[in-house]
Amino acid sequence: MKATFALGALAALSQSAFSLREGTYMIGSPALDPSLVLGETRTDGGPLEFAPRNGHPGQTWFLQLSGSSNRDFFVNNTLGGYINCGTEEGSLCFAGEEPQIYTLESAGDNKYEFVSQGSSYFLRVNEQRVLQLAAWDQSPNEQFTLTSS
Repeated sequence: MKATFALGALAALSQSAFSLREGTYMIGSPALDPSLVLGETRTDGGPLEFAPRNGHPGQTWFLQLSGSSNRDFFVNNTLGGYINCGTEEGSLCFAGEEPQIYTLESAGDNKYEFVSQGSSYFLRVNEQRVLQLAAWDQSPNEQFTLTSS
């Protein structure tokens, strides 16, 4: 009986530990200054980059469940662009029309890792503050904070 109760409590705790919900968020990186957020703010159609938060509509992102599980999301901004990164390691990410699914893994303390279902690579912010696909390396560059907006 005690073992059954303990297993039930552990299962409930595991489910509540991942409490991310559909909604609108600003995406930050613990590897960068907290005032920087991910956005589609470039006028030249360049890659998605972290820039100072300024209320630009391309800096607000919708997380919508894909239907696969409670951790799989489509991620698009208020301009309609989805995070598109292709499938090759090192590929830069752009805002595109094709929905791609990302599995969000909790890294604790409101930090998440985004794993592309199309490639199994992780999203990472590089030295130029640009989003790209990368192999997992446990660095803060592959962790992201989500602030409800």
